[in-house]
Amino acid sequence: MGVTRDLANFVLDTNFDDLEEEVIEHAKVCILDWLGAALAGSLEPPAKIITSIIREMGERKESTIIGTRIGTSCTNAALANGIMGHTIELDDIHEESIIHPAAPVVPAALAVAEHNGASGKDLITSIVLGYEVEIRIGMAVMPSHYQYWHMTGTCGTFGAAVAAGKILGLNREEMVHALGIAGTQASGLIEVFGTMSKPLNAGRAALSGVMAALLAQRGFTSSSTILEAKKGYCQATSRKYDLSKISENLGARFEIMNNIFKRHASCGHTHGAIDALLDLARKYDTKPDDVEEILVGTYPIAVEIVGKNPEPKTGSEGKFSLPYCLAAALICGKLGLAEFSKERLMDPKILELSKKVRVEVDKEFVGAQLGCARVTLRTVDGRSLSCRVDVPKGYPKNPLTKAELEEKFRSLASIVLSSEQVEKIIITLKKLNELDNVRFLTALLQGQ
Repeated sequence: MGVTRDLANFVLDTNFDDLEEEVIEHAKVCILDWLGAALAGSLEPPAKIITSIIREMGERKESTIIGTRIGTSCTNAALANGIMGHTIELDDIHEESIIHPAAPVVPAALAVAEHNGASGKDLITSIVLGYEVEIRIGMAVMPSHYQYWHMTGTCGTFGAAVAAGKILGLNREEMVHALGIAGTQASGLIEVFGTMSKPLNAGRAALSGVMAALLAQRGFTSSSTILEAKKGYCQATSRKYDLSKISENLGARFEIMNNIFKRHASCGHTHGAIDALLDLARKYDTKPDDVEEILVGTYPIAVEIVGKNPEPKTGSEGKFSLPYCLAAALICGKLGLAEFSKERLMDPKILELSKKVRVEVDKEFVGAQLGCARVTLRTVDGRSLSCRVDVPKGYPKNPLTKAELEEKFRSLASIVLSSEQVEKIIITLKKLNELDNVRFLTALLQGQ
């Protein structure tokens, strides 16, 4: 058998009772974290645009668009919610694969689960398996795939297909074909980072995954070796890949446990430097007026993706501008949603400080691909203050607590929902495996 069929068999043979308690509890936190990002994202321009198009379609009401009272098809709900959950850049990320695993998987699973009236156990299982599949494929094609391809959009399509297919009860052949259908739809380019099309990649992955599962369920066929074939996904999208990372020790560990939860509303490649600068500011009581220059040494991917553009014009651009993120973080003391408003983007003090930031490759970080950075702050009185961060806050080895993650959810969800609804969602997620029907949860996700 090849790795495509290995994955399909693994998904079919793994059920809720096979998951350890720590995996189940962690999955609940992952869902809560994504829901907060999606609820806050429901107010952003990309969400408004896609929702307006879906309204015009006037489709049947089988799944909820989060943060609204709009019902639509499960495919369109996956698309809209996938976009919403990835827009504000506060959704989770996996370090080795550089995938935002919740972004395509949770909206796909939630939309199909609501449509089918699936249980909380079904939802948890499908999400754990969706994470596992997309992350393993991502690890197999890294790092060359990431030169052009947005991992969340490409590999995430497979995860969304698996999550949807598990809830739909696909058989072995159908699951193999769902993976094949996902592979031929997988897309998303790094070129669009800093625009509305980045979250579109996540939404399209969720939509394509659901469509792949639905098509397979009705007998639609595809390649049964989409991952390992000479003209298949891995060969086509990476210069070098390692199929062993897909199939080795399947079920012995679950990659969802290696998830990163973000505390800054910006691209993950900015977080190490932000943590370092904020640590310096706290330790030395550094003020913006004290700064002569900020030097950032980091890894090549970060320099390429976020090390340029000190004068972003939109919030999306700002989230991918390390100079802007550092300037805003130092002036505001944090980097949340408000720091990417139109007013902040035009703030002359932030822009002046942003131009004092220089980002370059540090030879010590050449082999890294996420998170680490050294920040050296040179002051007007001649001091040189330096801080190195290898593991930013929110990583598995430097985690946010459950209490901190619940507070993060409250701060985001309360933008859209009443405090009563917010607390009900937290309680419901804690008891998700006891729910007979996830429609109880999705009813709580509707806006006013």
